[in-house]
Amino acid sequence: MERATLILNPRAGSARKFTTLASSLIEELARHGIAGEAMETKGPATAGRLSAAAVASGADAVFACGGDGTVHETLQGVAGTHAALGVIPVGTANALARNLGLPLDPVAALRLQIAGTTTRIAVGEVNFGLRTAVASGDEGAMLARGRERRYFAVMAGAGPDGALVYSLLDGRKSALGRNSYYVHAAKLFLTQRFPRFRIAYRLPGAESWQEDFAVSAMSARIGDLGGVFGRLTPGSSLQSNTLRLSYLRPPGRISLPSWFISGQLGIHGHNPWLRTLDVDEFRCEPVGAARMHAQVDGAWICRGSISARLIPDALSLLIPKLPSPSFGR
Repeated sequence: MERATLILNPRAGSARKFTTLASSLIEELARHGIAGEAMETKGPATAGRLSAAAVASGADAVFACGGDGTVHETLQGVAGTHAALGVIPVGTANALARNLGLPLDPVAALRLQIAGTTTRIAVGEVNFGLRTAVASGDEGAMLARGRERRYFAVMAGAGPDGALVYSLLDGRKSALGRNSYYVHAAKLFLTQRFPRFRIAYRLPGAESWQEDFAVSAMSARIGDLGGVFGRLTPGSSLQSNTLRLSYLRPPGRISLPSWFISGQLGIHGHNPWLRTLDVDEFRCEPVGAARMHAQVDGAWICRGSISARLIPDALSLLIPKLPSPSFGR
């Protein structure tokens, strides 16, 4: 590594001073003979544009300095290129950093990645489009308006997790920290009913698709989502060449609480409403005019249909010198 770019989100986590953090990280890079520069995000989606520009200018590595949202946006500009992605955890959940075994001290996290290795991994890809009612007034008719694509390294999902992320778009997450997820999750489960949607998936190597109905679907690339959500996705791995898909059959009033309970007890395999399987790709589609919120890496993307697949050998990821046992599990 000769050149590195730091993409810093000054609004991630606590009110850490941008200039102080940037200077400390650039000094650490210089101690290892690496030329570093820092770029500050100015709002949503800017990290992706900044990381793409850094790669185009010749950066060997791009470090996302923020929370999982900053990592997700930075990934958009790094995936599919020669440059490596690094993570400096200064956010709220720091799910990817935690699964990599990184300390929460930014300089220590940088130091471990400089001394570590670079591993080429697959990343998830989600395609989605907004769906709105047709102007004719037919409430059952829906119209897809355009398609977008996002890469993901942590998770993608549809249903309650998408609705939870949507409920946090007003910015209260930063004020309340991780507890905001718990407060809003409890409120959603108590006050909302989650409609069923169609889910279709293709098993590894198969040509045909299988279909079912679900009230929640999640594909995770890490085995520990953290906090009360930590045991929902055991067995998921960044090094897997398939997508680990977990979905819940209706009714949501029963299947959603059962997912948390069976996770805490370590008995997912005995949960009759939960299906967990490895797939090559999957699709989620709302039924009729019902809304189905979707998220990727903890960022709300749409309230319409999504499709997800895995892109092999798509990302160079910096692995710290002492990786977490969860990596590669």
